[in-house]
Amino acid sequence: MIRLIACDMDGTLLDSRKRLPQDILPVLRALKERGVLFAVASGRQYAALRRDLEEIADDILFICENGALVMHHDKRLLIDPVDPADLPRIIGAVQGMERVYPVICCAEKAYVQRGASDYFLRETLPYYPSCEMVDDLRAKCAEGDVCKVAFFDEGDAQTGEYPALQETLGGRLAVILSGSHWVDVMKPGVHKGKAMEGLQQMLGIAPEECMAFGDYLNDCELLAAVGESYAMANAHPDLKAMAKYIAPSNDEDGVLRVLRERFSL
Repeated sequence: MIRLIACDMDGTLLDSRKRLPQDILPVLRALKERGVLFAVASGRQYAALRRDLEEIADDILFICENGALVMHHDKRLLIDPVDPADLPRIIGAVQGMERVYPVICCAEKAYVQRGASDYFLRETLPYYPSCEMVDDLRAKCAEGDVCKVAFFDEGDAQTGEYPALQETLGGRLAVILSGSHWVDVMKPGVHKGKAMEGLQQMLGIAPEECMAFGDYLNDCELLAAVGESYAMANAHPDLKAMAKYIAPSNDEDGVLRVLRERFSL
């Protein structure tokens, strides 16, 4: 019996226009009535997730910042921040890279460098409603609770910043390709799968009682941590190869279609 479901947001629950499925509320309410917990698992910050899911926020769990932070009812259940001693090296890793910009992602606020490109700000700020522009990002490194540093590449992250950051930081830190423009640098071993494992232990739920949905490489560990794993039809080929099942695409309301079928809703 499934007791906990975790679902990625972008490319998974949200369609290509960043919209939630129209019927998500009755489906989640039906799951709740059956005692099934639902968690969103995203690279986004908590403030953005809570804003976008305000109608159901009190009924779900939030796995944020690619697993570094887990929230429920505005309270931290789990947090696994980057070592402050590593942060100056992380920020400095993109010096000399053109059109690559860091975002320091703290538990309650994100920070970006003042003077960054308009394109970067336009593509980034909607995902960080709790965000501040600062003159010196390095000065924020000592504040603690830095869940990750996200790097936005105006070009293709997989062929641009990702291999460069892997070469510079990969030995000591986790370097995760999280989107076509995004790479996240985190404490080693921190990912959505570890957050799921923490919730399983906290709630007394076995992996085989869990289901998860994802579409990109930052969902690999999440899918590996559950018994029933679904990659979307639009997912990265490597994720499809490891998933137990393939769900219809995010533009076909694939998550809800699977949930209706599996739970006879």
